[in-house]
Amino acid sequence: MACKKGCSKWSLVTGACVALGFAVIMVLCFTLQKRTQPGCVQAAACRSDADMMDYLLSVGQLSQRDGLLVTWYHAANSQKEMQAALSSDIMVLEADVTVEGLNTANETGVPIMAHPPAIYSDNTLQQWLETVLASSQKGIKLDFKSIKAVGPALDLLRRLTEEGRVRRPVWINADILRGPNMPISIEVNATQFLNLVQEKYPETTLSPGWTTLYLPQLPNGTYSRAMVEKMQELVGPVPQRVTFPVRAVMVRAAWPHFSWLLGQSERYSLTLWQSASDPLLVDDLLYVRDNTAAHQIYYDIFEPLLSQFKQLAANTSRKQSYYTGGSLVPLLQLPGEEGVSVEWLVPEIQGNGSTATVHLPDREGMILLNVGLQEPAAGDPVAVVRAPDGRALTLEPCLRQLAMRPGSWGVHLHMAVPTALRPSLATLANLSALGHLLRPVWVGATISHGSFVAPGYVTGRELLAAVAEVFPHVTVAPGWPEEVLGSGYREQLVTDMLELCQGLWQPVSFQLQAGPLGQSTAGVVARLLAASPRATVTVEHGPGRGHYASVRAALLAARAVDKTRVYYRLPQSDRADLLANVGRN
Repeated sequence: MACKKGCSKWSLVTGACVALGFAVIMVLCFTLQKRTQPGCVQAAACRSDADMMDYLLSVGQLSQRDGLLVTWYHAANSQKEMQAALSSDIMVLEADVTVEGLNTANETGVPIMAHPPAIYSDNTLQQWLETVLASSQKGIKLDFKSIKAVGPALDLLRRLTEEGRVRRPVWINADILRGPNMPISIEVNATQFLNLVQEKYPETTLSPGWTTLYLPQLPNGTYSRAMVEKMQELVGPVPQRVTFPVRAVMVRAAWPHFSWLLGQSERYSLTLWQSASDPLLVDDLLYVRDNTAAHQIYYDIFEPLLSQFKQLAANTSRKQSYYTGGSLVPLLQLPGEEGVSVEWLVPEIQGNGSTATVHLPDREGMILLNVGLQEPAAGDPVAVVRAPDGRALTLEPCLRQLAMRPGSWGVHLHMAVPTALRPSLATLANLSALGHLLRPVWVGATISHGSFVAPGYVTGRELLAAVAEVFPHVTVAPGWPEEVLGSGYREQLVTDMLELCQGLWQPVSFQLQAGPLGQSTAGVVARLLAASPRATVTVEHGPGRGHYASVRAALLAARAVDKTRVYYRLPQSDRADLLANVGRN
């Protein structure tokens, strides 16, 4: 009996020790799992607000920062669809979040995975997140169909993140503005949505979109300038990365607006999406691809169009199309590359009259055309390009000849006389409508305005008005009269130019002369670049204005302000000297 009692006692002790040991092991395993969760290894990429491409690179799913390589799984809502998505090689899971029993007597407030009109599901958001986080390395995009689901969902994400379980990017999507062709208002309340994100879960990427309707059999509108500017007004102040979901079938017709939007912040990207019935053209996708850096656009597109697009996009010998009002990136300047890499080329004109031809050095860059006006005995005045030796060629045949030129180049039209401005813009508008103008175009002039009023120059107001009225899809390139620059770029000269260009929809490249810039107080280039995220500066030094050594300090000082947004219009020998100096710095 005593032995029996002793044996029982030791059995209890042994059992307790085993249980305690097991508990300790489980705690250690859980702790280690939190600290060494497989997959993401770079701390900056393992955050819920990390860049999606950086994360996918970190876990070995991407080889380069290219949105075309990212793959998507749609509506991974039910348990079955979720498991299918997890079993696939898709990189990012997209799922819809609403509230159980939404707007019925059975509404519970519990976030579930369902797309309207469904309001019930076999999968709650909590179940979905716990499964996806525990069993995959896939990125997450949550589409909110009701503002009621946003707060509870963000609370859940906050808790899981604080527990160390969210080690990947999370995108929070909702359509917060009424978009093209929508007869009724069904968007999520924009103010509430953005406020909830800032209050409850700011460590995310925002994906705010527009409600849209597209009916292939009927005339359809596209995103308007007002729609895009309203979106920028809403999200411009937020600190998060932002990717705007845009219906791909509508994007090309609205490209001037989205080109503007992408230029407002380096935090911005677009996610092009396709509805199954949308008659999307591969040429439209290629146009977007040509006019953006690879990391700026994600493509959520159906097969077989996606594979066709990828194949054509990889063909470096295909003819590319560029937006005339777009940036020099990526055509002439790779993302992050210095502005000094862009060269300005001056053409020669051989022959006379209708048989004259344009000849250029066998190099790539911006082609500078000095434009005057020719008044024939009968008919309207005609814009003409004048070469340094005085020969001339009508602007339209000149541009048509250039359109046949291969390689990477853009056009910089400088108005030598005020009266050439509107005829030149009319020529640009006509050639663009005919599809003969598929390169970046700058239109510039020395202007007269405010504290730098001078006779013989186009007024600043007229330059901007003519561009807006005749052909707005250009970069505006205004400069100051040389006769007002005896003391350099004085503060009032800069202030008046900035006030003139304030709120301008087009990109602006302010034209500065290197000599007077060297006589100016520090801060001129920085003030001009601060005017807009899309503003650039072009520093000019022409023949007959002194040796390179006399302006070297000014050129290098401008470069020190911003290497990527300062360009240089220099003779070839001066540019070679600058490149040599840059190489030593």
